[in-house]
Order: sequence, then C-alpha cells, then structure tokens
Amino acid sequence: MKDVKQNRLKEEKILNFLKKANELQWELSIFDEIGSTNDYLLENSKKDKIAICLSESQTKGRGRNAKQWQSPKYENIYMSLSFSTKHNLNFFSSFSLVAAISIHKALIKHQIESEIKWPNDIYINSKKVGGILIETINKNTSNVVVVGIGLNVFMKNNLEIDREWTSLTLENEKMTFDRNEIIPDIVNELIINKKTFEEKGFGFFKNEFNNLNFLKNKNIKLSNQENENAVALEVNDDGSLNVRMQNKITKIVSGEVSININ
Repeated sequence: MKDVKQNRLKEEKILNFLKKANELQWELSIFDEIGSTNDYLLENSKKDKIAICLSESQTKGRGRNAKQWQSPKYENIYMSLSFSTKHNLNFFSSFSLVAAISIHKALIKHQIESEIKWPNDIYINSKKVGGILIETINKNTSNVVVVGIGLNVFMKNNLEIDREWTSLTLENEKMTFDRNEIIPDIVNELIINKKTFEEKGFGFFKNEFNNLNFLKNKNIKLSNQENENAVALEVNDDGSLNVRMQNKITKIVSGEVSININ
C-alpha cells in the first residue's frame, strides 16, 4: 500500500470541491489529532453557520452507547458537521438514517455500493465500514445538530475491533481513494438531504432507506430482548424499525441490534 501520509487532509482541496457544489459558506477546521470531532463542534459551533471538523486521528472517538471508535492516524475519515435548526431537536431523532443515505450516495460516486444497518452503520458485503453519531445541543437559544461520521478508507489491519469490518481499500484494491474528494461528496449529500428532511421529514426517505436496509428479513437480536427471536422488517415514517416477535409486529425506536447467526 502506498504511504497514506501522501493523502493528508488538505483544506484548500476540500473547500474547492465544496464550493463547486454550492455557494454556502463553510467553517472548516482540520486537526492532526483531536479528542473527538463531535466534542469540538459541540463546544465551538456557531449559530446560522455550517461547520466541519476533520482530524487525522481521534483519541476519544466514540460511537453510539459510548462505544469506542478506533481511529488510527491518516487511515480513515473522522469528521463532524454541525448546523443550527429552527426545529425541535427531537425532530432529528431519525436523522442518522438520512445521514447514512447521504454516505451511500457519496460512495456510489467512488464506485462503492453499500447498505445501511439500522440505525447508524454503513455496511459493505456484510461488514461494517462506517458509523454515524448524531448529537444535539441547545446553545445560546440556538438548536444545534452535530453529525459525526467515521469511515474506514485505507485501514487494513486492526485487531481491536470486535466485529467484522472492512475498508474502502479492502473492498476495491484497484481503486485509488482520496479522502479530500470523498469528504466533500459526503458533505454535499448531507446538506441536500438535510434541507429535504427539514421540509418533508423522514417519511420522504423511507422507501429509499428500505431499499438499502441491511437488516430487512434477517433474524436479529435486540439488546433489551436477548431471549426473544425476532425478524427485522421495514422502517416506518418516523424512522423506527418494525420487527416480528412471537408473530406480532413491534416497533422499536432505539437500541442495539445484532444479527442472529444461530
């Protein structure tokens, strides 16, 4: 593999790609190392301004339920995007699903097909390649949403990850990936879909999500129903997931979902 340091994050290149797609004003911060890109924007976001934080590595990267996110230097994308909204923050409870659709669309531009594991993981060939963490805060009378994204790009070895995982490079070793091009593609898709989401809600994206739903018709385990056999079905207009348990359809809105391989 080529020296990944050759693909360092470059502010000018990223901003140029962003400006080609739209005329919004961006506040972009890039670090060699940071605790957490989400934490940075939760502390430093500004009203009525879209901010992006990127880092070559994170020392306190995390996923849902405070799980640690492995963040080796120069190998992957560690990014967060923040924006203010007039909506109630509860309105964004399903936005991780929209963010996942945005990542899927961005990866298609780089010849990568992916699926989405409800509610916040990106999968390629049944292996996790990325994750999303949505956090919200009311700051100085402004409602702020922070979208955190981790995406494996160059990583080939990591013994500390406790599930099957992959990276863009592992899935297509003939392709040359450039994080400075992938990041703007993700951001641009996020901004387009954010606007639609605020106007029409998640229901507008429901069918698209269900077409990408990695869990659909699979036997699953729920963290709060360990002894119950369940089958994942489709998502609803509010982003909740329908599951079949004991011949009844139950709607779940949160919780850890794992594939039952028994």
